[in-house]
Amino acid sequence: MRDVTPSTGGTTAWRGALRLADLLERPVIWIGETVAWLQLVLVVLIIADAISRRYIRSLSIVVENNLHFFFNSPAIQDGEWHLHTIILFCALGYAGALNAHIRLDILRPRFSDQWRLWIELIGGLTLLSPFVLIFAYEAGIFFSIAWKYDEAAGESNGIGNRWFIKFFILFGPSLFFLSGLSIMLRLFTRLFGPADLRPHTRTDDIANPTFSAYS
Repeated sequence: MRDVTPSTGGTTAWRGALRLADLLERPVIWIGETVAWLQLVLVVLIIADAISRRYIRSLSIVVENNLHFFFNSPAIQDGEWHLHTIILFCALGYAGALNAHIRLDILRPRFSDQWRLWIELIGGLTLLSPFVLIFAYEAGIFFSIAWKYDEAAGESNGIGNRWFIKFFILFGPSLFFLSGLSIMLRLFTRLFGPADLRPHTRTDDIANPTFSAYS
């Protein structure tokens, strides 16, 4: 992470807010970048599953030895869904930290940079934070039930211990909440803090209506 603290100027409180924003964001980015490598595993698993189901399980040696079930394993298919879930939920906060979430707003580009920052801050306080907190609360109940009753795969004979994958339904939004707090701290500093700290808030992309994290 880059050091956001300038060499001179600014108050201790606002500099502390930016340090806290960095601390909140750091695990979100690290987890997002690490989990991203699972996409390679997912691709390999999908290709192997497709080849096995389409070609290998129909071979005579497989049919004669009753091995076709192994090449159409529910565990492999469960693994695909599990990896997809882990990647998706761990990417929520990562995308938020990189300002990569899509905004479908026809009015926002018409406003000034300052108003865009205000819209982002108000939206984070009144929409993003309450929604993510409620989602995480409900996901926590979902996870706790699976943990308490040791929910398994059932008759599908897929991957057991359903609590493991349901944990990420709680974990992902929690990371998203951390990234949201980090962004709001930066916005507070940009809008209310000293002018010499504003370039260090890294909020220019939020103010820019044409910014794309993929360009």
